[in-house]
Amino acid sequence: MKFVCYCTILLLLFSERNMAQQPITFQHFGVGEGLSSADVTTIFQDSRGYMWIGTGNGLNRGNGKQFTVYTVSTDSSKTSLPNAKIRSIFEDRHKSIWIGTSAGLSKYNPQLEKFTNFTEVGDCKNCLAGRIIKVIKEDGNYLWLGTNAGLSKINTKTNEITSWWHKEGRDNIPSIYSIIDILLLKNGSLLLATHEGLVVFNPKQDIFTEITIPLKLQEKGLGALFQDSFGTIWIGTNYDGVIQMTGDWQHPNFKHFPQLVDAEEGRTTVYDFEEDANGRLWTSSYLGVSVLNQKNNKINYYRSKADSPTSISQNPIKKIYKDAQNRMWLGSRAGIDLFDPYLNQFEILKHDSDNAQSISNNNTFSILEDSKGYLWFGFMDSGISVLWKDENGTEQYHHITAGIGNRHLKHNSVYALEEDKKGNIWASSPGGLHILEWKDRSKFEYTISTVPEGSITENKLPERRIYEIKNDADNKTWLATHSAGIIAFDTHGAAQQFLFEDQNPELSSKDFVVTLNIDAKKRVWTGNFNLGGAVIQDPTSETSFKKIKGDAPFYLKVVNDYFFDENEALLTTEDGVFHFSNVEELLTSENPNHIKYTEESGLSSNFTSEIIKTNTHEFWISTVNGLTKLNTAEKKATSFKKILNARDFEFNHNSAVLTTDSIAYFGGTHGIVRFKPSEIYKNPHPPRVSFSDFRILNVPVPISSEKTKRTSIPKNIAYIENIILKTSDKIISFTIDAVNFTLPEETRYAYKLEGFDETWIESESPVITRSNLDPGTYTLLAKASNNDGVWSNTASLKLEMPTPWFQSWWAYFLYFILAIGGVYLLLKLRLQQERRIELARAQERDIFRKRSSRDFHDEAGTKITRIALITELARIENPKNKELQKHLLQIDDNIQDLNNGMRDFIWTLDPSNDNAYDTLNRYTEFAGKFCEIANIKFHSDAISEELKTKELNMAERRHLLMILKEATNNLVKHGNPTVVHFGVKHKPGKLVLKLKDNGNGFDTTQENSGNGLTNMRERAEALGGALKIDSKTNGGTTLTLTLETTRLGN
Repeated sequence: MKFVCYCTILLLLFSERNMAQQPITFQHFGVGEGLSSADVTTIFQDSRGYMWIGTGNGLNRGNGKQFTVYTVSTDSSKTSLPNAKIRSIFEDRHKSIWIGTSAGLSKYNPQLEKFTNFTEVGDCKNCLAGRIIKVIKEDGNYLWLGTNAGLSKINTKTNEITSWWHKEGRDNIPSIYSIIDILLLKNGSLLLATHEGLVVFNPKQDIFTEITIPLKLQEKGLGALFQDSFGTIWIGTNYDGVIQMTGDWQHPNFKHFPQLVDAEEGRTTVYDFEEDANGRLWTSSYLGVSVLNQKNNKINYYRSKADSPTSISQNPIKKIYKDAQNRMWLGSRAGIDLFDPYLNQFEILKHDSDNAQSISNNNTFSILEDSKGYLWFGFMDSGISVLWKDENGTEQYHHITAGIGNRHLKHNSVYALEEDKKGNIWASSPGGLHILEWKDRSKFEYTISTVPEGSITENKLPERRIYEIKNDADNKTWLATHSAGIIAFDTHGAAQQFLFEDQNPELSSKDFVVTLNIDAKKRVWTGNFNLGGAVIQDPTSETSFKKIKGDAPFYLKVVNDYFFDENEALLTTEDGVFHFSNVEELLTSENPNHIKYTEESGLSSNFTSEIIKTNTHEFWISTVNGLTKLNTAEKKATSFKKILNARDFEFNHNSAVLTTDSIAYFGGTHGIVRFKPSEIYKNPHPPRVSFSDFRILNVPVPISSEKTKRTSIPKNIAYIENIILKTSDKIISFTIDAVNFTLPEETRYAYKLEGFDETWIESESPVITRSNLDPGTYTLLAKASNNDGVWSNTASLKLEMPTPWFQSWWAYFLYFILAIGGVYLLLKLRLQQERRIELARAQERDIFRKRSSRDFHDEAGTKITRIALITELARIENPKNKELQKHLLQIDDNIQDLNNGMRDFIWTLDPSNDNAYDTLNRYTEFAGKFCEIANIKFHSDAISEELKTKELNMAERRHLLMILKEATNNLVKHGNPTVVHFGVKHKPGKLVLKLKDNGNGFDTTQENSGNGLTNMRERAEALGGALKIDSKTNGGTTLTLTLETTRLGN
């Protein structure tokens, strides 16, 4: 009895359900958007934001702009799915993706991009209970798998599988053949929805318990399980709609909940449940989707409509999924339907031919809120719809159309609506100007009359085509007409007409008035064809309207609306919005100060229509391509054309209002946009950014752990922090993978290669390409923004370009050595060349010297011999002439001296004697003879024949001989020695010559200015040697000459 009473109360509560669809819009994804199949079976979002869509023919991973498809590969060398029919998807805590298919389970490693499959089924170790994996749930390090033949559990670390299935002899496992859904309970148990009913499994005790549902169900089969944030468990059935379960497991309460299914008695197949961010319960069934607001118990139903491209694609919705951005994903055999709360901030009222409680037409010409809070909508060809809320707060519509009688309009096109101070509604149409009196709104008892048409002098209406109506503070009603200028009716019905001040026939089109408004000073401002704008400054005294003095900025651009805000004015035109900070300047100055806003400033279109003020300095403006929010203080315009799900939403003139409860209405060709301006928010979800599609020379870089000649990476580029490139990688490219499903076409990208780029580079393309990087370390930074300019976190990737071997330090060292060696080689070659030249010259000189010495010897010897013979003959022939004998003897002595000198000269000239050995022997011969004549003993050390290798050039031989001869001459002449000793010592690189006597000696401390010693020292220096003289009075003299043999002979 209690159960019956409760159900009755429940039904009464939900009698307030909203049978009409609350207008929301869905985006669609199908094969045309890249899905491998439109038959969507499951949906999941991973931790990186990607949406995984399982279909009847493959697995899809989407980022908002494209889908990557995974299916069964025909290439046996590559890992792939075991089957293309996807049943379930899940990401475990280790970030692996698990895919249930119709032929087993697959584990996808996104880092290595590899699949590991588990397909063994049956009574065996690590085998699945069934081949078809219908549901996957995570419990710690385990995944619970619902299959077509029982329950399985897999350890996500070890891949160890445990299974439970029914077979004869297993009393603890009931006949659970196909598990459709699994719900993890707080006590650690599992609630299983199966084809045979509801089962609870306690894994700790390994006990299965069948739960009896005490309701009259036509079938046992269950389809879906869901526990909402209130703790209520919702059960979907195969045929009997929705069952609600409350209470505890000892005393569960089950109730049939027919209201969640838009069907008779709520009997149909229910596929899935989901709860959105506002706590509303979404239920998908064979008949469509219902949304239960559990706060006010109202339900909205959504079905597919052939004439509505933003409705769900088809009624049977198999899957509902809420992502991290609170979007609702609906999967069916017609693809994906996506509900995005951000894109549904603007509610769009549309005509529904099956529902009288909707607007009567989409093409809205005029909107009015009257003094009682009723909203009036005038349409292109269906009259007027009146919207209000009843005592329960439910919106109600009443429609007024053209027809016969005083409850109908004369024509269904309604151009303008206005309320006068008496509460009457004025409505203009091609059938005339209507006045509707409806005093008692509790009844549909109203009358409609029309203003008589005729001459203005008869206080009648001269033109029925009226584009705007305004009622001023004095209850005078002003009409903007098609060709009759402005008409005004006062409270007594007296009519007054205002025409353009210049009635030149060529200017007659200026009496076509499309808009008018009245400012606080009761001035009437108009928008006119072929003029732009006009004004009646004093309607009490003037009888015409005239051109605005300061209209230069918008001349010949029709003003569609005026908005006066204290001393400021905003004008919408076909060429943008004009903001005048001082409205008086429009009347006094030809160049009033103003700011113009266009599409470049942020307007959704330059053709602007209506203005409503929603806050201080904040205005909303309708255009032919969406809405714009304008902040005059910040001088900033924000476009809202993409966010309106009906793309290219064109708004109409004279069709906007901000209601007393701060709700904005804008009418257009596709319906009426309704929203609360204070609740419109920016898209708070930036894209999720990583790197993808790493290429070198436009060839994808493979994933490989082995070292290869080409550059490879050990795992997916998104999981890599550092890449070491090869010097041959001249052109590299990356793609910024921005995961964004809200207006992804509005995504913008920015990147910066630190070490190469000085500033961030913004782009509409996600591809980054760089070429010919210098050796060094770089950091690639990337980010992306959503449609509202909210930027993501920055992804970074370190790039190392190694130094080529030819630019390494050791290469430069080698270059240096080679350069030094090259210079050395060049110098050596040059020296060798010079030596060869010098050798050739020396050889030539030697030949010349030898020839000269031989010739000189022959020629001079002959002459001297002849002189000696003649002298000798003269001495023989004149023996008695003593004086002559004396002179002849002197001549003979001189001839001998000359002969000896000539012999020395010839000896010096002969190149065969150019060595130290011959030179020293030549000296000893001279010294021996010289000392012998002086009766002095001369001793000499043996001269080593090794000195033959010590070359002396001609000058050096002469210097050496002259030093030794001079020294010998001096010691014999001045020292009076009895013994002279000549010593020769030869060491490597040195030659030491000593000439020692036992004569008188001399005092070396006394200054000696003789030329002999001076010449000897100069000759020693010329030889590069050192001359040392040691002498003592009466102690003999020692002369030591030290020569460096390495310096001789050059």
